[in-house]
Formats: sequence, structure tokens, C-alpha cells
Amino acid sequence: MPFLRVLVDDVDVATLDTQDREMAAVHAGGTRVDDDYADLSVSGGVYDPDVGVDHRIWVNQLPLKIGQTVTVALLENAIATGEGRTVDELYPGQHSEVSGTAASRSELAEEIRRLPQLRDGYTVRVTWDDKSPITFTTSPDEHGFLFSILWHSRHPNRMSVSLHAYTIDSIEAEASGRTSFGEKVNLGSHVRLELVA
Repeated sequence: MPFLRVLVDDVDVATLDTQDREMAAVHAGGTRVDDDYADLSVSGGVYDPDVGVDHRIWVNQLPLKIGQTVTVALLENAIATGEGRTVDELYPGQHSEVSGTAASRSELAEEIRRLPQLRDGYTVRVTWDDKSPITFTTSPDEHGFLFSILWHSRHPNRMSVSLHAYTIDSIEAEASGRTSFGEKVNLGSHVRLELVA
């Protein structure tokens, strides 16, 4: 099985061995109300209730700044950087029962609308293999962006890459938002996200 390597500014922050894993995911994104410009998360595991669920986290909301790059490569051979950590290991003693009821989507959307806007939007650039770069800018009504890489054991020799922006209304409606980029990246290849502005 292949390895998923994640670099920030060409520095290895996580290399996952996909052996015995069902899925692996890399997410980089940000919103106009977050203190950090953007952040990066890397996780994976097994999610079959019949076999058992084992979710692991390698990178947990690592802050990213304008000008930084995130590169994700699917490699045939590499050296893994550990087995990741469970939620309990990251947040010991914090998995106790939550009191009260969960906020509805509309309540969450209203809460976000009341928060101060810390930036006007985002411009990012995506490059992969020998293709021409794609530059993507959020529109004035879009709340945030999400760059996602998903690897699944059903298709071990490729990863799915997508980039989309979303509004607060789309959060409320549980809609996916505007997709700018969607590609399959094969074994031996990489994709890079640059946070332009």
C-alpha cells in the first residue's frame, strides 16, 4: 500500500502508511472569522462498525499563513511518521458527556453571521504534475474555502483532490458550495496548494 506524505513549505509534517487503513484525509482551509488565516489537518483510520473504528490524527489544525504552501504526495515507498494519535490522546479527559442540546444549523449560521470579519477573502493557487496552475479567489459573499485530499483503500493508487468555497447560507443548508477544482492524482504524483492572499 502507498504512503501519503504532507509537507508545509517543503518540510515533512506527516507521512502516513496506508497499510491496514480504510481512509486518509488531508484538509486545508480557513474562514473570514477565524483568528488563524487557515489551518491544516491530517487524519485517517478504519471506520467500519463491524470491524471497529480507529480514527487517528497526525496533524491537528496546524496554523497556516499567507505565502505558505501545502504539498501532498502519494508515494510507493516512504518512512511513516508514527501511527497518529487518537482523540482521547490529543484531548485526555475531555470526552465526557456533553450537556445541553446541539445548536441547529440555523442557530450556528446566525452565530457565525454575528462574528467580526477578519479578512475580505482568500486567493489560493493549486498546481499538480505538469498541468497549468489554477488560481482561485473567493467571492465577497463566500465565508471560507476548503482544500481536500481523500485517499480510500478501494482505489489505493490514487487520491481525490478538490477545492471549493462556501457561504454561510450553504453551511445552513448543508450544501457543498462552489467547487473550483476536482481531480484524481495518481501514485507517484503530488498536488500543491499555495496560500496567495
